[in-house]
Amino acid sequence: MSPVKPLRQILFSSLFALALPLSAPASAAGEVLYYEDRAQIPEPYTWDLGLYFADEQAWEAAFAELEAELPQLEKYRDRVAESPATMAAALEEQFRLSRKLGPLYINANQKIHLLRSDPVGAEQSGRVNSLLSRFQREAAFIQPEIALMPQDKVAAFRKAPELKPYRHYLDNVWRLREHTRSPEVEQVIAGSTLPGAGHFNTYEELNHADIAWPTIVDENGEPAVVSPGQFARFRASTDRDLRKRAWEAHMQKVADFQNTYAATLGSKIQRDVWLAQVYRYPSSIEAALSASNVPPEVMETLLSTVHDNADKIQGYNVLRREILGVETLQPWDSQVSLLPDGGRKYTFAEAWELAMQFWRETFGDEFASIAQQALDNRWVDVYSNEGKRGGAYSWGTYQQPYYLFLNWGGEFEDVSTLVHEMGHSVHGVLASNNQSYHDAPVDLFVAEVGSVASESLFGEWMLERTKDKQERKQLLDHALSSIRNTFVTQIFFHEWEARVHAMAEEGQALTAASMGEVYVDLLKTYNGDTYARHELDALHWARIPHFFRNFYVWKYATSFAAGEALAARFRSGDKSAAEDYMNMLKLGGSVYPLDVLKAGGVDMTDPSVIRAVMDRFGLLQQQLAREFGL
Repeated sequence: MSPVKPLRQILFSSLFALALPLSAPASAAGEVLYYEDRAQIPEPYTWDLGLYFADEQAWEAAFAELEAELPQLEKYRDRVAESPATMAAALEEQFRLSRKLGPLYINANQKIHLLRSDPVGAEQSGRVNSLLSRFQREAAFIQPEIALMPQDKVAAFRKAPELKPYRHYLDNVWRLREHTRSPEVEQVIAGSTLPGAGHFNTYEELNHADIAWPTIVDENGEPAVVSPGQFARFRASTDRDLRKRAWEAHMQKVADFQNTYAATLGSKIQRDVWLAQVYRYPSSIEAALSASNVPPEVMETLLSTVHDNADKIQGYNVLRREILGVETLQPWDSQVSLLPDGGRKYTFAEAWELAMQFWRETFGDEFASIAQQALDNRWVDVYSNEGKRGGAYSWGTYQQPYYLFLNWGGEFEDVSTLVHEMGHSVHGVLASNNQSYHDAPVDLFVAEVGSVASESLFGEWMLERTKDKQERKQLLDHALSSIRNTFVTQIFFHEWEARVHAMAEEGQALTAASMGEVYVDLLKTYNGDTYARHELDALHWARIPHFFRNFYVWKYATSFAAGEALAARFRSGDKSAAEDYMNMLKLGGSVYPLDVLKAGGVDMTDPSVIRAVMDRFGLLQQQLAREFGL
């Protein structure tokens, strides 16, 4: 569908739990979790932004060089399919320029992720986004010239030795022939990329710059702002009154801006619908499936499996209600630990030692050595600071460092996040080291598999190492929360996303009220009467940035299911599981997503793979109930 993917990245930010305030240490060790001044953070725990470019002058020189080279693509216009040699040369030039663009883009955005007010980062980010848009316009003719070749010529080119290095890339282009437009139309679409990003940019500015988020009194009697970044911390507080006050204050502020949120997301959804129509797809959702070459049955199994197991979702709500000792489960009760004190706390150093031992024992020295390289060479930014973006992610580019972005909070959730995100970074490094540039990028359908498997296995590894009843409760609680948050909830989100896209396709208005009505209806379907709905629940969709990534969340759920299936191989004692796991990561995007998973021993067309997640959800609930004596 798109002419090129200039940025080869693995970016995940499913966890938005920020660190605690400055006055709260993670443990008896007194680890500082939040810094008002970033310069006070010990250097070993901060990113080395000089790994891509030594200084701003080097960035500027690279930018100028790339900008000057972009016109070189023009010499291939109307000539790409002239001969195999010409096609190979055109592709090589496209990928060479794309490879130069990745580090420029990432480095500029890293600066504003660390400090939103960074003027250099803001200026560079704006310029590199414009350059990205220009590159996409300049290269827009290449894919259609390949896709629209006569079939007899395609057959001949498939056999050409010059094109052997690009075979999978070309097969994918030819596969999408019916959904590829002329070079002129593709160029117009590519030109809409930059203005098309305005929806998410507006959302980000609204959340992080324009809205004055409410201030409440926290557990220490101090004023605290319930911003999007801090919201997760308050939801995890063991003080129920604080959770309630924070939730209602935050969601009421969302309600104050509900029409702006609706207009911003609604216009983005309308763009999705428009693009699907332009590319001749019957619907937006079919366009999303086509991009990953995944049969509709996989998505249908996701939905049917969750609906068939609604009793387990509702049973989990009942179990949480009983353990928490509350009469009704309210929206502010969904993320709190089931342990009165929140469970064991960890310093980053303690967590790193545990993680390294786990990686080495489970996946071997190759995985562990890459992880250690990441810490030693400052690919990891650990602590939260004033102006730093919330959440966690891994982000890198071909044969360059894959940076980890954390906001360390000292909870087990943070330890698990470290393990998860390192899985992405190792995945990126292994794919880069074993594949060519154009075959290294990992499709979103499988991007989470390695990390989910690692995270799941780490929880069990920890569980096997402890006999402490409180810690066992904490670990089981986390395992259940992971399935709920990263499988069940993502499918819930997908259903909401699919329904509102269908509304747009039918010509219905997308307003705060109409989108909220869909959200509440799904809450009823999933939770039945086990959850006390609040009138502000109807606006929760406005808090989900993933909705600005077209049909992303369902891929996260499939990745989770595949990751669990991989983890099951390790649990069963399968001696080849670790080797298959590492080989799967090394494949990158050199084959189609379903074939990547098969290399790891997972067949996603088998419905039992998805159903096994909900079976495990039920079994873990039984284990947790026993630990609590219920």
